[in-house]
Amino acid sequence: MTSAVRSEDMIIGITPFGEPDAGLALAVGRAGGLGVLDLGSGDRRSREALSRMRRASPGGFGVRIGAHCRLDPADLEPDGPHTVVVGAWPAGAPGTSDTAATLRSIAALAERHRVLAEVTDLAGALDALGAGAHGLIARGAECGGPIGELSTFVLLQQLLAAPGVTSPVWACGGIGPHTAAAAVAGGAAGVVLDSQLALLAESALTGPAAATLRTLDGSETVVLAGHRVLRRRGPDAPRPARDAGPHDVAALLGARDPRTQLLPVGQDGFLAARFADRWGDVRRSVRALRDAVLDALRDDTASRALRSGSPMSRALGTRLPVAQGPMTRVSDGAPFAAAVARDGALPFLALALADGARTRAMLAETRDAVAGLPWGVGVLGFAPEDVRTAQLEAVRELRPTHAIIAGGRPSQAQALERDGIRTFLHVPSPGLLRQFLEAGVRRFVFEGSECGGHVGPRAGFALWEAQLAVLEDFSAVHGADGLEVFFAGGVHDERSAAMVAALAAPLTARGAAVGLLMGTAYLFTEEAVAHGAIRPLFQRQVVDAERTTLLESAPGHATRCLPSPFAAGYREQERRLRAEGA
Repeated sequence: MTSAVRSEDMIIGITPFGEPDAGLALAVGRAGGLGVLDLGSGDRRSREALSRMRRASPGGFGVRIGAHCRLDPADLEPDGPHTVVVGAWPAGAPGTSDTAATLRSIAALAERHRVLAEVTDLAGALDALGAGAHGLIARGAECGGPIGELSTFVLLQQLLAAPGVTSPVWACGGIGPHTAAAAVAGGAAGVVLDSQLALLAESALTGPAAATLRTLDGSETVVLAGHRVLRRRGPDAPRPARDAGPHDVAALLGARDPRTQLLPVGQDGFLAARFADRWGDVRRSVRALRDAVLDALRDDTASRALRSGSPMSRALGTRLPVAQGPMTRVSDGAPFAAAVARDGALPFLALALADGARTRAMLAETRDAVAGLPWGVGVLGFAPEDVRTAQLEAVRELRPTHAIIAGGRPSQAQALERDGIRTFLHVPSPGLLRQFLEAGVRRFVFEGSECGGHVGPRAGFALWEAQLAVLEDFSAVHGADGLEVFFAGGVHDERSAAMVAALAAPLTARGAAVGLLMGTAYLFTEEAVAHGAIRPLFQRQVVDAERTTLLESAPGHATRCLPSPFAAGYREQERRLRAEGA
């Protein structure tokens, strides 16, 4: 058996959307990566493409076998591929027969090939390794096609930290130059590209699918029966039955006919146009990602970004470039805020929907408790106007050093800035970021949907890659001086911090200040209980939890919380309302 990781394995390119595009896979191999031919359904086109791969790249290529591929291990011989990627089923969706069949395929293939198993959760990863897989592809929830609950950022961390995972892991989902550097800095063997390749010169993708990819920004997808697909409207859009299961949806995936197929594109679909416009072909794209990874690992820019005395530390006036994010009914007490400030971070009180009197009391107590150290408030830009007006009157009177506005507008931030309160705006999309930059805003929070409480639609890797591309374009013209950016969602330890530092390294090198904003991580601290931010039972529930759940209260409004009887009742009510057509 050959080595589990080779130099060309840093960048793996899988032909997108289940299409057997031999020319594209061969181009990835020639560029120094590992080209993987998706064999799709295993039809005549797939077999012809496989024959072409054998002739042009004997032994030096890979294939992907998905759930609906009709080829079996014997069809790959003789002169089979070096690597076989076994496609994932959505986490928790398939029955035991599907899972068992996948594991049997892994075992059979592993006798003659290196097998990399796509996985969407830790349980599936351990099963795949037990069946003989030589490596894992962490397929995050931002991917197109079959997915699980966890984003690439969180799933990768979970797999790399698991004692039972000793084989190499690749990251798939939201991968561009910045997140590729982050994944490898965090311990990944490399990264996987798929839809990013779809508009490059060597790609055979044409027609409506290619035209659609040109228009995406990452917000246009939905999840159907465990598969992320493009949301299409109109009379000619394919519509799975309301009770369609994973098999039904998987059978509809494809890029050839938008009238009958669902395009399995993810939140990172916008990267196809970005890659095409910036690099044009596979060779330059693969080289750019490889260079981004190597630059981040060789240079000490990333390691300097989060040290004591870093640009963000100096900008905040704190010892560390770290903020404790505002958490409703958690970070609203002076003793906890003072503990955070004394330990070198920037605390934020969550004002939530507190009235003017309650806000004034909280602020006065906290101002006295922090004793001259920096501190801040978290404001809801979408709170009722009378509530927000009363809160802001108290804020201007008692003068915290900083503020964060969630769901806010540039005018709200600029009003506080004029009063000497340095204000950060949550920015959940690249379109809004461009508008805010044009309006003069320079302090931002980029919070992935991994965070607790109210969440945006985009997972961290997809969001951060999009936002950093906007800042890269902006700073090339205007410079990066004055830019201050907090990254949030899934950040909690050395590995996650190192990943953020690596992905932000080019921005740091241009002069921007970069920091970390953490909320959930503070729930695990002794001080959170000792100072009354949370009760011991609350913390025990958090420590014991193995997953979270999203409760959607309106389109685009979701809250991440722990599974509980309340959450179960909420979902039951949601199902009842949907059944009634409400």
